[in-house]
Amino acid sequence: MKTEISLNGNFIKRFIAASLVAFIFVAFFSRIVMADTGPKRSIDIKIINAPAKPYFVALVMPTEYAADINDKHRYDHIPEDHDWVREIFYEYNEDGFRLFTYAGGTNSIKYSEYPGDFYKGENTISYGYMVPSTFKVMVVTESGEVTVSNEITAKIFHSRCEYDYSTNTLKEVYVPSFGIDFFIETGLYPVITLVVEGIILLCFGLFRKKNLKYFLIINIATQFLLFVYNFLSRLFVPVFKNHFTLWIIMEIVIMVIETIWYSKKLVNKQDKVSMVRNIFYAITANLISALIDLPVLLIMALMRNRL
Repeated sequence: MKTEISLNGNFIKRFIAASLVAFIFVAFFSRIVMADTGPKRSIDIKIINAPAKPYFVALVMPTEYAADINDKHRYDHIPEDHDWVREIFYEYNEDGFRLFTYAGGTNSIKYSEYPGDFYKGENTISYGYMVPSTFKVMVVTESGEVTVSNEITAKIFHSRCEYDYSTNTLKEVYVPSFGIDFFIETGLYPVITLVVEGIILLCFGLFRKKNLKYFLIINIATQFLLFVYNFLSRLFVPVFKNHFTLWIIMEIVIMVIETIWYSKKLVNKQDKVSMVRNIFYAITANLISALIDLPVLLIMALMRNRL
């Protein structure tokens, strides 16, 4: 079996065909992205050892902006006879922290007796859309006692926190998730990768019985590496906080491994190893499969707290 390092007309035609396949796949699996689309950060806070009801709770964040208590868009559910509570929240200004309000003026004050403010469970509040990454929890009781927690900076996109009122301690918590998205990554995406890279193998004129064995061996090996990475990253999210960056590194490592493997294994119709063609195939196939996987993988990473 000889090794051939050359470019010819047929190779160029097949490379153009593979490029067209890449364009079709990327166009089909992609979509137009608007400025305000995609997942949004959120914060869920469970209050442990909560004070006696009724009580009021809100987020305070580092900002120079002083929210206007008379803003007609504030939309809180504080009873009319408790205006003094609203004044406490709006007048708070300690160490540069003030009441968190949304861009439209809606404030973050939650009322324990209003079901809509605690819809995620007993003593659990939730905030979504343009929430602060650094914040404290502020609680005002019926008797007028004011408690402000320690400051934390959320490391997880959909942050889940626990606030122990008795010790005035706020912390972020993480629970590993092995939901449907994990099985999509470990089951569906390997199949998509095999189909896409198999089509490109055909475009490069390398879809032969002898090559299929090498094609399957290396893909099983590299998909196993991705499975191990995905499994570990779910267990150690606080450590793998730069999941997206690490995923890119993993894809590059896999592309290098497959390029070295294919450059020495795949043969053309003349039963020769065309190193240049094989290298072009490996790079093209990996780039296209990564471009197809990237949008959905990025969204799933964000949704499961990993960016």
